[in-house]
Amino acid sequence: MNPIVLCFADGTTFFVGLAIVLVGEALLFGLNRRALRSLVSLVVVVGMIMVAISATPLPGWLYAVWAIPAILGLLLCGREKTPKKLRISVFLALLATTAGLYAWEIPYHRVPTVTITDDTTIYVLGDSISAGTGSGSGVRCWPEVLSEKISIEVVNLASDGSRIGVAARQAEGVARPRSLVIVEIGGIDMLEGVDARLYHEKIDALVASLRADNHQVLIVEFPLFPTKNGYGRAQRKIAADHGATLLPKRCFTKVLGTTEGTLDGLHLSQIGHDTMAAIMARVIRKD
Repeated sequence: MNPIVLCFADGTTFFVGLAIVLVGEALLFGLNRRALRSLVSLVVVVGMIMVAISATPLPGWLYAVWAIPAILGLLLCGREKTPKKLRISVFLALLATTAGLYAWEIPYHRVPTVTITDDTTIYVLGDSISAGTGSGSGVRCWPEVLSEKISIEVVNLASDGSRIGVAARQAEGVARPRSLVIVEIGGIDMLEGVDARLYHEKIDALVASLRADNHQVLIVEFPLFPTKNGYGRAQRKIAADHGATLLPKRCFTKVLGTTEGTLDGLHLSQIGHDTMAAIMARVIRKD
């Protein structure tokens, strides 16, 4: 997959864009030549665009709180006629809000740990990413590889082409108590343009039901398109509301970006399945 696309998918663009805006507006203070100010201003605009289309699922109000000093800084920091105290105040506001965005988002990029016991059964609810359809004959899907790696039974309930509406039926196969259920589903809904509110409603009901039965839940966060922030917000809110664990989107993006990890940019090859299993094996620990 294209490295630039991967940077958007894993959230790198968001952090880089914030840094570009902050450093660019700091430079505007000391630039006297109009040509240089224009060039730096253009770079700052690019940084703003990177943040805006990074598909980082922050609340809209938080984006607005950052955008106000960012835009004001772009307009004022390079103008010598603007009072210095005002320019400094705007830049400090930008610095504070940028730090706030970093502090808000960074926790969602930390790889979590899920602790299980030797007698725990792991179930996987998902689509073709987990079912392996399209990967070719003889390919061992990542749930099978994971089972071998950690010596724990992993029951793969995923099926090709599954939408979030099918997940509840898949969950009926979760037969053993106090299991770990990995939820990797919803990517097709996003690609087909299903309303994020409907996705939120269905995955909320799914996770609530699993948690009510005392199962641990691990939700695989998937990369987002620029206009699909609602899906990411849904996954994060549901994880927080129900005490589920969220696997950062950068983990799945790493699988997609692995050399020869996919067959078509999405469906996993054996290398991709092995990489996904290795990531899961680092997340899931035996007590």
